[in-house]
Amino acid sequence: MYNDNISSGLVPFRMCSATVSLDQFVTGWTLARFEGKADPQPRAFEQWIDFSTPFSNLPLVQLGVVGFDIDNRDTARLKVRAERITANGFMLVIETWRHTRVYGAEVSWLAIGT
Repeated sequence: MYNDNISSGLVPFRMCSATVSLDQFVTGWTLARFEGKADPQPRAFEQWIDFSTPFSNLPLVQLGVVGFDIDNRDTARLKVRAERITANGFMLVIETWRHTRVYGAEVSWLAIGT
């Protein structure tokens, strides 16, 4: 039996998710360019992601690569991560290195919090 007068002590949580498609036609995308000899230093592209509604506290953010377009002459080198997570959003970072040319990437993300 459920009683509205009794507090359970449970905090409700909420989730927010989306899939982001970014490619060489987005301003600032430099992952498709490779000039000179292979440099082991990573090249990165950053995109700020806003949550549709802010969280009360910092959420947990999980990412997954769901697609990419990489030059067929190159090794597929691709990393994604969430940085600078706030209650309002996070910085999505897509990274490659050496001579890999990334023309596009699709990243699915899920934020869970209160």
